[in-house]
Amino acid sequence: MIKKLFCIPKWKLVAGASFALLGQHIYDCMYNTEIEVFYQNTDNNKHLLSKCPNITGHFNPSIWSTNNIFGLFYVTLVEHQMVPLQQREMVTLKDGGQVALDWKINDTKNIVLVLHGLTGGGDCNYIKDTLERLYDAGYTAVCFNNRGVGFTKLSTPQYHNHGEPSDMMEIIDLIKQRYPEATLQCVAISIGANLAAKYAGITKEKCAFKSIVCIANPFDLLACFENLDRWYNYLYIYYLTKHFKWLLNKHLDVMNACFDEHNIDIKKVFEAKTIYDFDHYFTRHLQKYESVEQMYRANSSIQYIKDITVPTLFVNTKNDPLIPWKLAPIQLHRHMPNLIFALTQKGGHIEWFSETNLVTVKRWIMDPTLDYLNYFRDLPNDKWQQYIKQTKS
Repeated sequence: MIKKLFCIPKWKLVAGASFALLGQHIYDCMYNTEIEVFYQNTDNNKHLLSKCPNITGHFNPSIWSTNNIFGLFYVTLVEHQMVPLQQREMVTLKDGGQVALDWKINDTKNIVLVLHGLTGGGDCNYIKDTLERLYDAGYTAVCFNNRGVGFTKLSTPQYHNHGEPSDMMEIIDLIKQRYPEATLQCVAISIGANLAAKYAGITKEKCAFKSIVCIANPFDLLACFENLDRWYNYLYIYYLTKHFKWLLNKHLDVMNACFDEHNIDIKKVFEAKTIYDFDHYFTRHLQKYESVEQMYRANSSIQYIKDITVPTLFVNTKNDPLIPWKLAPIQLHRHMPNLIFALTQKGGHIEWFSETNLVTVKRWIMDPTLDYLNYFRDLPNDKWQQYIKQTKS
């Protein structure tokens, strides 16, 4: 059997593989497109979803979203870098640390705070596209760039922590002080979604957001990093580890001051082959955890979601290479009417590319996001209070 396989002409093997991929793509685009939505069947939710066709409908993926490797290839080698049109503001926090805010100012009565993912902030296309779409929809959009992210220079030897919401809470207070009459909503992506969900669970009814959209929330960081340790995720592990080393090296002059204090062996940090090793030799020491596992558990949002009171939409995809979709606690919708979980069949990690052509695609994820934000932007406060009350009943 094996000998016969090697006797097949190479062009036939290539043609066969091409037809198989084409067949899979046609199936994914035409038949495997339904979005699974999990929600409590209340009158409020039925009215909400009747106004959100992009949540309850279908997602027709581009070929770049039907395969994990295709998506990574597109964003790294094919996609053109968008021109940044936002205005950058540097903000000094109470402890002297510095973060950056990227603003797209439109209606200052309706502001959306955007939280970025693990490897990039306002300099990345997915954030630029998010800000642009929000601006075009009439919102003032602002991306909160964590310490050292998005070409933000570190001013203190304190790295960003995507599981600790204190820096973000300072920014929320700044926005509320500057625009006291504004309605504030949140769009949070990947590890930023983890941060937003954790913040909302901690603050409960005191949460500053009228609504939240969590895109590709990892939920359980320990389970996600265990999932990364598989052969087919090698490219992601390599890319993320290399990125973390590059980021640390960029801020090495500032970070040097804390290595002895935190017992960090910088040589072992730069020799790290995986994200786990990098976190073992560096991040856990900086955040003062005894083990990487303890750090991942403490920073995960999974344990806080049951305490969220504001309306929150979670959108994940079943072919996310980094986040196993079964981590989504969809069973919570049974007794938490303020939570809606949506699962697409395809989408990659945060891409959700829909087809225009092979070199130009559209990020579909902002379609359901805007449906949801617009509904709560236009919802009168007394109706919103009714939505909140059903959570407490």
